[in-house]
Amino acid sequence: MAVAGELPAKLDRSHELFYVQLVFLLVAGISVLIRIYVKTFLVRHNALDDYLIYAAFAGYVAYATIAMDGAINGATGKHYALRYTMDQAARSLRGWYLCMVLYAPITLTIRASVCVLLLRLATSRAHRWIIWANLAVIAAISAAFFFILVFQCSPPSHFWTQVYGTDGHCYSKLIVTYATTVHSCVSCLSDWCLGLLPVALLWNVKINRRTKGTIAVLLSLGMIAGVVLLVRIP
Repeated sequence: MAVAGELPAKLDRSHELFYVQLVFLLVAGISVLIRIYVKTFLVRHNALDDYLIYAAFAGYVAYATIAMDGAINGATGKHYALRYTMDQAARSLRGWYLCMVLYAPITLTIRASVCVLLLRLATSRAHRWIIWANLAVIAAISAAFFFILVFQCSPPSHFWTQVYGTDGHCYSKLIVTYATTVHSCVSCLSDWCLGLLPVALLWNVKINRRTKGTIAVLLSLGMIAGVVLLVRIP
C-alpha cells in the first residue's frame, strides 16, 4: 500500500512510452505500406477510402513523432522529483496539446474511410442513409471537439507557456473532460454501428456461410476500437 508522499518505484518511464509509441507506429506503418503495395501494384487502383487512410496515417506519423519527442527531449513520463527544466515541461505540454488537437481529425479521417468503403458495398437505400447519418454525426462531434481542444486556453499557446508565468488563462478542465467523454461515447456508438453494418450488408449476398462469416468478422474489427474508447473515458 502506497504511503502519502511516497515516490513511485520508477521515476522515469519516458523510454517505455517512447518504445510503446514506436511499436504502434511501426505496426501501423507496415499495414499501410502493405495496403499501398496491394492497391498500387496489384489492384492498380486507389479509391477515396485508400487516400483517406493514407492521410490519416500521415497525421498519425506527426502525432507519434510529437509524442516521442516529448518523451525523449521533454518531461513526458518523468516524475517531478527528477527536477526537469521548465523548457522540458513546456516542450511536453506543447506536445500534449498538439497530440490532443490532432486526435479528432485523425480518427475522423479513419472513420470517413470506413464509411466510404461501406457506401461502395451498400445497395440498400436504408443502409446508405445509416452510413451517411453516422458520418455526419461523427463529423459534427469531431469538429466541435477539435475546436474545444484548440481554444481551451487563451491564447492557445498559454497551454504550454504557462510554466513561464506568461499572461493568459485556461478554461475549466471539466469542459475538456466532458467534451472528451461525449466524443468517446459518440465515437464508440459510431464504431459499433459501422462494425455491425457489414453483417447486414452481407445478409443476402449469395456466398457460402463460412466466407460470409469471415468477411463480416474482418469488416467488423473496428468494433474493438469502440470498446477501447469506453475503457479510456476519463
